Amino acid sequence: MPSQPELKEIFNLYDEELDGKIDGTQIGDVVRAAGLKPTNAMVTKASGQEFKKKGEKRLTFEEWLPIYEQLTKEKEQGAFPDFMEGLKVFDKEESGKILAAELRHILLALGERLSADEVDEMMKGVEDGEGMVNYEAFIKKVLAGPFPEKD
Repeated sequence: MPSQPELKEIFNLYDEELDGKIDGTQIGDVVRAAGLKPTNAMVTKASGQEFKKKGEKRLTFEEWLPIYEQLTKEKEQGAFPDFMEGLKVFDKEESGKILAAELRHILLALGERLSADEVDEMMKGVEDGEGMVNYEAFIKKVLAGPFPEKD
């Protein structure tokens, strides 16, 4: 878990107006940048409301910190074995691969739905020449986040 000065530094990266505040729509982004993996519903619950429009409310670090601390107490959402088990259901041939179109549909339609743009970003470079996705590699890619650490 990052120290308070490290959290402040992460918070400040999202302060677009350089006024010591972040937009309410960025709460989840800042929490995720600090290493947590909450769902959007968990962020809404911890912050007490959902911010849908940019500019609706701006929060100081002192207002954001209790939300972050609340989310650190939440149960970790979905670990690697959980995702493997979930996608294995769609692997009818037990080959370790599922149809890219099927994975896309899963991400767009089930659970905490993603937007088409989010799915496009996640699916970049994972489909093979036969329209299949190795779901173990896909899960590892997603869990590594947007800036995976190189070994």
